[in-house]
Amino acid sequence: MLGLGASLTTSSVIGWDPSELGSKLKVWLKFNTSVTTTVIDDENQVTLWRDQSGNGNNVAPSSVEDKNEMPRFMDGGTIKFNSNTDSLIFNSALSLGKLAIYWKANWSNTISADVPFEGNSNNFIKVNSPTTLRVKADSQTREDSTINEITDDGTTPVILGLERNGDGDWAVYKDNTAGTWSTSSPKDGNTPISNTLDLTQIGDGTATSDWYEVVICDDVLSTSERNELYNYLTNVE
Repeated sequence: MLGLGASLTTSSVIGWDPSELGSKLKVWLKFNTSVTTTVIDDENQVTLWRDQSGNGNNVAPSSVEDKNEMPRFMDGGTIKFNSNTDSLIFNSALSLGKLAIYWKANWSNTISADVPFEGNSNNFIKVNSPTTLRVKADSQTREDSTINEITDDGTTPVILGLERNGDGDWAVYKDNTAGTWSTSSPKDGNTPISNTLDLTQIGDGTATSDWYEVVICDDVLSTSERNELYNYLTNVE
């Protein structure tokens, strides 16, 4: 087993980490922690990334023998998705009404229609371009947002976040700065809360990106929680 070191955090609450989010925390894939690997062609390929939330929402590749289906564990502790086939699949699918999804990653290719989170063609989160994040839930009209530009140079990590409240209104963040949503009907930044976002995997359709950490909640975050999470993730490295 690799990567048992704890990440460094700097926060207004000393030692704050996502466990402070309490019962709303559903998935916590922690940087360089509880990642198991196997060596294929002299590279460490991920066989399991164990959830730290206490809910057992672990992720694993569809095959532990096919390198093309497995992301790579890098020396620095990140997990590299480097093709359109490697992915990590939740051992039990997530079905989210209210939600907050945050992840830290960097891209070393030109971002074009990358799909970091997916259930099927009707449930996904897509980084459509360096300035566009798209979400589609339960066959409803896809919603497009504009965010500050992502630098896809392979060395500049970004923290992306997506939230939906009980009224179905979406919010999007890039490095803790809110983006904007299209307001032209039917793309209005709202998907009825009864239409859940159903996710089965991460990474599939995401080419050449290094992931640090993933946090998924079944409720929106307060402003203070969002700031604490951003500070925490900023110092994960």
